Formats: sequence, C-alpha cells, structure tokens
Amino acid sequence: MQATSNEPEAGGTKAIGLVERVIDYLRDHVASERLRPGAKLPSETTISLTLGVSRPVVREAMRTLAATGLVEMAVGKRATIVSVDGEMISRVIKNAVLIGQAEAPDILEMRRGIEIAMVALAAERRTEADIAELQAIVAEMPGHLGNAEGYASLDLKLHMTLARATANPLYPLLIEAFRQLIEASMLAGIERWSATPELRRVQDLHEDIVREVVAGNPAGAAAAMAQHFDDALSAILAPIMGAGVA
Repeated sequence: MQATSNEPEAGGTKAIGLVERVIDYLRDHVASERLRPGAKLPSETTISLTLGVSRPVVREAMRTLAATGLVEMAVGKRATIVSVDGEMISRVIKNAVLIGQAEAPDILEMRRGIEIAMVALAAERRTEADIAELQAIVAEMPGHLGNAEGYASLDLKLHMTLARATANPLYPLLIEAFRQLIEASMLAGIERWSATPELRRVQDLHEDIVREVVAGNPAGAAAAMAQHFDDALSAILAPIMGAGVA
C-alpha cells in the first residue's frame, strides 16, 4: 500500500509495531468482553478510529489472528470468534518434526502420557451417558475388525469419548491434534493387521479400558491404557516410528 507520513509501508518496523498493537487490543477486547464462539469483533472502521491506525493495519492484524485460529474472516463481514480445534496444536508439532526439532517417537511418547492421565480422569468423572456411549462403541468395534477404515473411525470415536468423559475441554483438543498427526499411518497399520490376532489384541485392550472406566477404577483404567500403547499400538503405529509423521 502507499505509505503515509505516519504509517510506513507494511513490513516496516513501525508498521509491524502497529499490527502488534492492534492484535493486543483485540485480544484484550475478547478477554474483557468475554466473547465466545460466534461473537463478532468490532468492524475494521471502528478499530481504525479507536486506535488511530489505518484499515490495512487492522486487516493485517485480523489476518494474523485468523492464522492462529481465533477468528474467522469473510469478505464484507466482521470477523467472528470461532471455536478452537486441534489443528493449530497439530500444526505446531508437525512443524517441529519437519525441521528435526522432534521425531515421531516423541509424539507417541507424549500421547501415551497424556492418554494415561486422561483415562484415569475419565474413570473418576464419567457420567451415565458417557458409560452408555463407551459401551456402545466398544461393542460395535469387533464387527469392523476386517474393515480397517471402519475400525479406525470407531477407534477415534472411542478415544474422543474418553476425552470428553474427563469433563476437561482441553483433552478433546489434544486427541484431535494427535489424530491429524497419525491418522494416515494408523489406518495403514490397521489395514495391515486386519482380522489377525494382533488386531484382536488391540480390541481386547479397548474392552479392558472401557471396563475399568465404567467400573470407576482410575488405576485400572490407566494401567489398561498403558498396556494399550506399550503392546498393541507399538505394532500398529510402527510405520511412523522411523519415518516421520504422515
């Protein structure tokens, strides 16, 4: 854009400082007004007049917030607050793997620790509705042992249900992030082991986890989840152990 005497072209030090100022203002506005998904941010014109900056600077700040997953932009409409999902977490971890800052086994190790703690909380906090859903899912899974895609879908559904049963909204975000990182490799692994004793073992471990959660036994649920990772998943996810993230 054409620079003004007070506002250098985008990319200049002062322009970057102005963009950061707008971002800070908007984040403070979201916090102070307790805005929730679906709420609208002030218009570009309102922000521009309030802060004394140009609309292109406001627009750049909005684009930055959109890139973090906080808002959604549409032509001719005010930016909208959106629900956070696992995509941003997944992107950060995937970038770490891409540049050699982390490796696929590191992801599995982190996921193991998270899901062991998660399932212990699920055993403490699960509701009757959670119990019914978990039992329904695990009862349906054996019928898909020969259908890799169907089994993988139910596997994710089971882990997401366990995440929601913790009553901690961050666990579903983490499970979704991990799903995006390993989904393709997990599906390939399940296809390889379909209708074999190894996949049957995976199913047995799923049933053990659900049994302990339903019984309200945090220690038993954690032990079953640990075995799930150490035994079955180590085989199913073997393709990514040395080959990076799919």
